[in-house]
Amino acid sequence: MGLHKFYHVDRFKQLKEGDVLQLNERNLSRFGSIYWDAITTKLFNQMTDAEQREFLLEDIKQGSKYAAYISRMQAFFGSNSLEDAKRFYEAINPKQDHPVPVYEVFASKFWSLDMNWLDFSNPNLAERRADCVDYWHARISNHNPESGDRRGPLLEVMMALPVTVGKIATWL
Repeated sequence: MGLHKFYHVDRFKQLKEGDVLQLNERNLSRFGSIYWDAITTKLFNQMTDAEQREFLLEDIKQGSKYAAYISRMQAFFGSNSLEDAKRFYEAINPKQDHPVPVYEVFASKFWSLDMNWLDFSNPNLAERRADCVDYWHARISNHNPESGDRRGPLLEVMMALPVTVGKIATWL
């Protein structure tokens, strides 16, 4: 299987050209290491919104329908294009107060999923869960939510490790 090029907004400036990103000794990615302990030890109502989101996504992913996907806890994320990387950067909260590099990254196994489903701030748990299901079904979020602010789909590329870091493509 060949390598495919994507882009990663390195907002924490942790990458360097030539890095080969691997799962750690706990079989987690850097992203997974941030959330794993919280989603496996805290009560749901004691989790932050982001931890609840990742808990729901992992819980739903356990279904046999989603066996082809890797866990988000073992993934690295990027964009299909520099334009999508810029849109992601502009949507980040909190805003960065320093220039951020966007690296080329290379992976052989990946999925493109609409991350808008993860950003809908729905207080209703059943509807939040349904949004997570739509994410795993790779649905595109056109015309969603039905009321309130709408935006075009924003695809994130969920890559299986290992991922190789290439050159800086641009700075934002």
